[in-house]
Amino acid sequence: MNENFNERLLAQDITVCNDTIATGLNNNDLIVGPSGAGKTGGYVIPNILQADGSLIVADTKGNLCRKVGPTLRQRGYDIYVVNFVNPDQSCTYNPLDYIAVDEKGRVREQDVITIAKALVPDLTKNDPFWDTSARTVVCSLIAYVKEVLPPEEQNLNSVSEVFKLMSSQYNEQHNSGNEACVPFLEEWAVVRPDSFAVKKYQMVKSSMPAEKTWAGIASTAAAALDIFDFREAIQLFGGKHSFHFGDLGHRKCAVFLNVSDTDRSLDRLVNLFYTQALQMLCREADKNPDSRLEIPVRLYLDDFATNAYIPDFDKTISIIRSRNISVSVILQSLTQLETMYDHPTAMTIVNNCDHILYLGGNDLKTAEFISAYADKPVERVLCMGLDKAFVITRGKKAAYTDKIKPYSFHLPVPESKDLSEWKTGIYKERE
Repeated sequence: MNENFNERLLAQDITVCNDTIATGLNNNDLIVGPSGAGKTGGYVIPNILQADGSLIVADTKGNLCRKVGPTLRQRGYDIYVVNFVNPDQSCTYNPLDYIAVDEKGRVREQDVITIAKALVPDLTKNDPFWDTSARTVVCSLIAYVKEVLPPEEQNLNSVSEVFKLMSSQYNEQHNSGNEACVPFLEEWAVVRPDSFAVKKYQMVKSSMPAEKTWAGIASTAAAALDIFDFREAIQLFGGKHSFHFGDLGHRKCAVFLNVSDTDRSLDRLVNLFYTQALQMLCREADKNPDSRLEIPVRLYLDDFATNAYIPDFDKTISIIRSRNISVSVILQSLTQLETMYDHPTAMTIVNNCDHILYLGGNDLKTAEFISAYADKPVERVLCMGLDKAFVITRGKKAAYTDKIKPYSFHLPVPESKDLSEWKTGIYKERE
């Protein structure tokens, strides 16, 4: 295997330089192919093994970390597993750690809204009132937890507990014939009237006298927060964060995100993970004079259209190049991408990938897209050999070539058998 760590492997005879200043291209890759076509074994693993920067890797079955983790550790990487499948084997991921707080104790409002939007997305397009109102409630409670509780209790589990307190106090007030309100937030309004928690609370307080309306809002909020009651959620989301996204721009780290391809209950948290990762990495880059991370960071978004929905991804992917951040968007077809995003948004994502690796498939829309780029008949694209690939690079003619044989690489260090050893991050000692 080629071990030039400043290059990426796309096909047997095609490599791509990672220096965006030298190439004038971004480092975003679009990988398209059906199951078994070699997306993981012929693209993801070979490129991880010769990575030159930090990595965030979608690892659906946990196999990637087992295979390449020991080799990356030998090369000086800090390895972490955020395990949404088996939280007992996970590093801690606390989304509330990424809410900035100023010297006066005021939260950064946009950081709170980002989390609330992930937990309560717009699901009822025709009647957004319930989602919008429930999101306002969640915003208030997240801000309250950050503003009032001690650092060790600032997590999503506490947000769930505070919501239970809100519901209990509201019911007590309502049943006793008193003003429809939440006493602990009323008390906080006296102490900190300029609080973001208070501001959001006051926005929904007007709905509280209408019992049925408030019940609808509360049930929507409850559905978003129920998941944090489980023991596994406390393990995953409670406690001190094991790492910070900003670390990836300063030292070589590999974060493997183990997500389920059958259980969708934690999808919103996975989406939040990617959203926060990109936001925090951009924010970290902007601290530097040249607005670039010291160490490049790549996100491998395997099974992208089934495992993640990143809000405003079409906008984000267009601005990360200058910050030394790149993504590999890995799909089975373009049609699959359009099940997650509308057509203009999906095409914006595709157009911001200067390198496309097509490994075959039966999807007609994808074949027509490749046919136009490669100037080949659609029939030839649909009937391409199983060992062949089209590589399309912006500014060049499409290449029809041999794909990298899946799993044909050599692992310098034998694979690990157990993900639990990466639970808190295993560090290679530096001399």
